[in-house]
This record gives sequence, structure tokens and C-alpha cells, in this order.
Amino acid sequence: MTCKLKLILVAVLLLCSGTEAAKFSGESFSLGVGARGLAMGGAVIAGPFDGTASYWNPAGMNYLNHRHIVAMHAETFGSLLNHDYVAYIDSRPRDQGKISAFGFYFYYLGGGGIKITQLDQFNRPYVVREESHADILLAASLSGKISQKIDFGMSAKIIYRDIGPESGQGLTMDAGLLYQLSAAFRLGLMVSDVTSGFIRYGGGTVIEPADSSGQRTETKSSTESIFPTVKPGLMIEKYFNQVSARFAASGDLKFESLKTAAQYWSGSLSLDTHFGLELGYRELVFGRAGFDIGKFTAGGGVDVKNITVDFAYLHHDDLGETFRVSAGYRF
Repeated sequence: MTCKLKLILVAVLLLCSGTEAAKFSGESFSLGVGARGLAMGGAVIAGPFDGTASYWNPAGMNYLNHRHIVAMHAETFGSLLNHDYVAYIDSRPRDQGKISAFGFYFYYLGGGGIKITQLDQFNRPYVVREESHADILLAASLSGKISQKIDFGMSAKIIYRDIGPESGQGLTMDAGLLYQLSAAFRLGLMVSDVTSGFIRYGGGTVIEPADSSGQRTETKSSTESIFPTVKPGLMIEKYFNQVSARFAASGDLKFESLKTAAQYWSGSLSLDTHFGLELGYRELVFGRAGFDIGKFTAGGGVDVKNITVDFAYLHHDDLGETFRVSAGYRF
């Protein structure tokens, strides 16, 4: 690993470790995208990359060619949530320069079932109405090269959150690095919300007593921060005649004192792990399996005439199964 890369990694870790934020505020955007990534347990920080690269690690756009369009729909956790994603990446060869590729993506996670209640004359709650909820993210990404073996990427993200009685808007940013150690071995680092993002809520109404004869209504606002997550990863790639094999692993390092809500933890530091394996025949038909935070995943896909179709399955004992289908086109 070069001295330049070491300095970049140290700077990123120092930036993340000195930030304070609210727990779980960014979790709705961490479910992953694309059936290929989910089938491999979400372990694609260092690859393999497709049209969803700008989400997993924007530096991975450098490993693509042509223009890519990808769309995904998922019924998450037994149809409790609708999860949709659309992305465009332009990674066509360019003249020598710092920027090699750019892209945009739209991320949606939402559903219904928020029950708005009030108290009746006996102080018992009753349902007034039921509202939907949504987390929406719009991102713009770019990538380039630091050296022959080191790639970088960045994504600027706009957030809109609607949780029934109130809504919020926010901004955040991701940053990623890739280091091609050899033809078969690649290291990756992705830091989501590297700048410590925020969501600002406003317009909530609070009724407070003003005096014995009336009430005073106030509109209050609040801001919720999104804590950075450090995601190191690796990928090993081998070819055996017409068969390709890729093993990927990554972890989510957080500093939110999640404790038993994470796989492993010590003090304020926690770790969730991801592992994935992909086998391909002539780069046309693929089978995949993995573990996403200890939960089994599986899937497959086909790549024919610049069209890819992938499917994935995630098992969860308590929340039901997730089925995901995505399709892409490159031109």
C-alpha cells in the first residue's frame, strides 16, 4: 500500500471518529440496492461492480465501460416496505483527466401503516387516520484516478423524509477509494455520510396551554444528524477456463454505541459483516450466495446482449423474506 493511500485512509478515519450524531438516522438508506449486491450479502465495497456502483462505492464506476441504466424493485420484509432504485452511469473512455465517470441515482423506501391517534374523553387512544411514510434520496456521483492503481469516488446526496405528521430535508456525502493490489486482489473503502449528514424537520405543530382561557400553538423544528459509517472491503477474483469466481467481504464500522443492535461491538464501536460468492459461466449466467449480517442470501442472473437481469433472496426469521429483482442495460 502506497504512502499516499495510507495518508488518505488515516484522514478519513480521523474525520469519522470525531463526529457526533443520532443513532439509526441513516438506516433506511443502508438496505442496499441491486439484486446482484443483495445476493452476495451486500459485500460489494471492493466489487464486483455493475450499474449500482455509485451506491456501493462510487470509485467503482471507474471499473465500468459504456453507459449503464439499472432499475430495481423489492418487496422488503414480507411486503412491509416498497424499495425502489433507478440509476444512470456514464463511464465511457475519456481523455486523460481527473474525472473518469459520473452518474445519478434515485432511492425510495416507503409504505403505509402509520396510525395517527388521539385520546378520547376517557383518555384511551383511538385511530384518527392512517398515513404513509417515505424516505427518498437523490444522488449525483463522480469518480476518477489518483494513480494507476488507486481510484476515488464521491457522491453528494439530497434527502427527503416524510413520516406522516412531519417531513424533513437534508444533505450528506459519501466518499470511496479502491486499490488494485494485483490482477486478482482488490481493496476498497467506502465512508457513507463522511461529512456527517443532517435531516432538518420543520412544520410540526405543538399545542401548549397559554393560560386558563386558551391555548397557544407553536411550530417547532429540529435537526437530526447522520453518523458516518466506515466500510472496508476486499474482493478476490479468479478465472478457470470459462468459469469465473469472485469472493467478496466487507464490514460496517459504526461509532454510535449500538451494542447488541450490531453483530459485534466494544464500547461505542460496532461491526456488521457481509460475505458473498459469485460463480459465472462465460460471464453469461451467474449463481450467487452470501451472508448479510449473518443472514443467508442467494440469487442468480443472466447477462445477454448488454441486458442484465438479476434476482435475489434474503432470509429473515422475524421480519419475513425479501425478494429483489433488478434489470440493467449498457450502451
